[in-house]
Amino acid sequence: MEQLPRLKARISNLQELRDLMRAMRALAASHVQEAQDALTGIRRYVDVMEDSIAEVVGLLSRSESRPPGPSSPAKAVLIVICSEHGFIGAFNNALLDYAAAKLTPGRQLGIIGQRGAVLADEREMNIAWRFPMATHVGGVLGVTRQVADRLADATAVDIIFGRYRMGGFYDVEAKTILPLDPQLLAETNRHSRPLHHIDPEKLLQQVASEYLFAEITGAVVESLASENGARLQVLGAADSNIGDKLEIFHRQENSLRQEAITSELLDVVTGAEAIMGRTD
Repeated sequence: MEQLPRLKARISNLQELRDLMRAMRALAASHVQEAQDALTGIRRYVDVMEDSIAEVVGLLSRSESRPPGPSSPAKAVLIVICSEHGFIGAFNNALLDYAAAKLTPGRQLGIIGQRGAVLADEREMNIAWRFPMATHVGGVLGVTRQVADRLADATAVDIIFGRYRMGGFYDVEAKTILPLDPQLLAETNRHSRPLHHIDPEKLLQQVASEYLFAEITGAVVESLASENGARLQVLGAADSNIGDKLEIFHRQENSLRQEAITSELLDVVTGAEAIMGRTD
């Protein structure tokens, strides 16, 4: 059995580690809440963009009821939104497994999140470009702008991300953003056409770009919430494991203290008997 001073040092180190884990859990919980709050507004913005696309299509003549096909060769991109930091269990692996199944020849792979990019390199996946992932809601728009600029000439865009579920869980989800869903291109039922000063075809391209930006933003925020939800699960399990070890060590500490007390009592009794024996 370990000596008492060494055991006390181990208990102290474990307690400090547990305090750190709990601080990280609190931060992850805060990020989950921030992302959930932001998602409400982002989803509404995506709805507005979808309605705008339908209205702009209504401005086109029947011969232009669908946007013309691309004049340049098609550029297909698959985006995977991973994490920037660790303590997330199998989160990145689950996303990359899904991406590997969907990745087809000729399609570029874009990775958001350095942890995911490292794993993709280990899998020898051919990454066309990579960007850091936002670590909090305030950094989401910066990431989204970089990605949107990179997709300026893309004609087909699919995005893979973690769809957050309550309780710190998530589902891996794939969503096609471009080409636009035919349902979005259906003419609106409005009888009066909206006032506009831009050519409808050009306006449709601009609205579609804004829709792409909104969808990417939503996916990044969803994945940010999912990543931190996964982190809550991992850190919770680690905290429980540390608690179990501390309980074992505390029992050992009490046992060692009791042994020390017993040993001291035996020394006192032995000494007393020796003294009494000499006096006899």
